[in-house]
Amino acid sequence: MSDELDLRTEEQTPVSTTADEPANERRELPPPSVRTVDTDTRPAAHELPFKKSMVREYFESAVVTLIMALFGMTFIVQAVKVPTGSMKNTIVIQDHLLVNKFIFGPHDYLSLPIFPQRDIRRGDVVVFKFPEDPQTNFVKRVIGMPGDTIEYKQGKVYINGAEMPEHQVFVKSQIPDDPKDLEITQDPGLRQGAKWTVYLYEDEHSVATTFNNESGKYAVHYPFKIPVKGDPLDINPLGEEIKANPKLTHIYDADGDGRYDSDQYFCMGDNRDNSLDSRFWGTVPRDQVVGRAMFVYWSIDRSTSDGSFFTKTRWSRTGKFIK
Repeated sequence: MSDELDLRTEEQTPVSTTADEPANERRELPPPSVRTVDTDTRPAAHELPFKKSMVREYFESAVVTLIMALFGMTFIVQAVKVPTGSMKNTIVIQDHLLVNKFIFGPHDYLSLPIFPQRDIRRGDVVVFKFPEDPQTNFVKRVIGMPGDTIEYKQGKVYINGAEMPEHQVFVKSQIPDDPKDLEITQDPGLRQGAKWTVYLYEDEHSVATTFNNESGKYAVHYPFKIPVKGDPLDINPLGEEIKANPKLTHIYDADGDGRYDSDQYFCMGDNRDNSLDSRFWGTVPRDQVVGRAMFVYWSIDRSTSDGSFFTKTRWSRTGKFIK
């Protein structure tokens, strides 16, 4: 019995022999290693994935949105509100406009070649910083280009001695802050070559018409030379006012060399008998131009306190492109 037990034990024990070892000498091998597989792939309690709180997610989204909005308002578009009627009926009081800020070229400190760009053209409706108060934005139409000689006589504009074709429409006179559209009384028809419409009061002897036809300081009843960059300040009467006013000197001749720092533009309102424009304060420097007015995104009639947001909104003007 004991011999059988010993035999079974030896057979169950793995042995190895080599040629150098005597056949009767046996060496035990280590038991084979066993690899275990951990089938539980769930993270330990202390390794649970991080999850942001709802407050943090909303905060981060708001920050990203704010940064994008600030970038867009600085370099791409800007929203402006029109408080006056100088551009009626093209633009009316309380129109809210989007302004294309990149169309006329990049900022001095940022180039955006991916956007379409072009030079300012005659007839563009532009938003610019008012030279006498750069914190205020004006919106007018570009009438005179750098290097032009311009003259305004009895409601007509002459460029380099030739009358500029404009579609002139006659309207009833209004008080300056009247929110209503100009009421057309006579339309002689579209002139050949005219690309925009201007509005003149039918009563040529009205106070407003007389004031605009006689009291303008620049280009009214005399030829006015529009400066280009590098022209001396005394090329026209505006230069004397610039020299006498430090604020204007900073705008037109910041380096103090007695020459215009940038090209100049002569801008006027479409409502010719109710417009504070280049006839009264001078030219617009190129670097003061904010951009081109694109379209009306909202317009509201505030002439009355009655009605709601929906009834006072001028829905017919929403989406109207400025031409």
